Amino acid sequence: MNLLVIVVTYNAMRWAKHCFDSLQTSTIVPDVFVVDNGSTDGTQEFIQKNYPKMFFFQSEENLGFGAANNIGLKYALENKYDFVYLLNQDAWVLPETFEKLMKLSCDNPEFGLLSPMQMNADLYHIDKNFCMGLFSYQNKEIINDMYNNKLKDIYETTPFVMAAHWFLTRRCIEKIGGFSKTFKHYGEDNNYAERVLFHGFKVGVTPLERVVHDRGERVDDTNKKIYLNYIYLLLAMSSPFNKKKEMIVSFFRLLSSTIRYKSFRPIIYVLKIIFHLILIYKNKKKTISGTCFLD
Repeated sequence: MNLLVIVVTYNAMRWAKHCFDSLQTSTIVPDVFVVDNGSTDGTQEFIQKNYPKMFFFQSEENLGFGAANNIGLKYALENKYDFVYLLNQDAWVLPETFEKLMKLSCDNPEFGLLSPMQMNADLYHIDKNFCMGLFSYQNKEIINDMYNNKLKDIYETTPFVMAAHWFLTRRCIEKIGGFSKTFKHYGEDNNYAERVLFHGFKVGVTPLERVVHDRGERVDDTNKKIYLNYIYLLLAMSSPFNKKKEMIVSFFRLLSSTIRYKSFRPIIYVLKIIFHLILIYKNKKKTISGTCFLD
């Protein structure tokens, strides 16, 4: 069984040593495919000098998270890797992470996508966004088992599992394809996980395995909040499931943010969606068929 780790970098010097050193000290040392999105802080030179055995792809522009990962996913399929691990540049693994995930995946082949518990750098506090997605009513089984100290190795969960740490099987990637071109920054992981479920695979969390996502606490400004409302609408429109109600709610939430935040930016996003409407649904059709990065 062979494993490819894909890391997309963009001005990653703050975390690069932690991230890449953790891959070298793993009990199963994987092949690593780095896609650099046009860093300007010396990330490229640092990686190529200190980790010369890693496959390195230099993009002259910032392709975004999804498109950059698609380059690595295509490489993984062409070179017949059994497993792929998507790792954020601001994240790292523990020595036994890959070994344990590979065993869990082989024992539970119905899971196409797995994620360990994504923790802050102190390995004590759970990442805020990961926590919000995991500890919801839809995932009440894991909450009950945590409270009663009866955790299992793996839990089926909702699609909202951040792609800072994703363990994917080859069979899943062959069916799902790559990330949708509709999403450049944010939303691509939600859409991909929905498609995993749509095609009959399960999305799971392995709460006994911990990994680090060292992004700290971030405060979203007004522009970011408006942009996320735009992303929520795109997600509803791009979902393989019928989400007409969510689409309507998201549309009016985006429009109402014009008044809430006293900004014309939401109107610009609505016009952008209208202008790209045909392309959005074309991308949706391709992602559902699993061919979105093979052209």
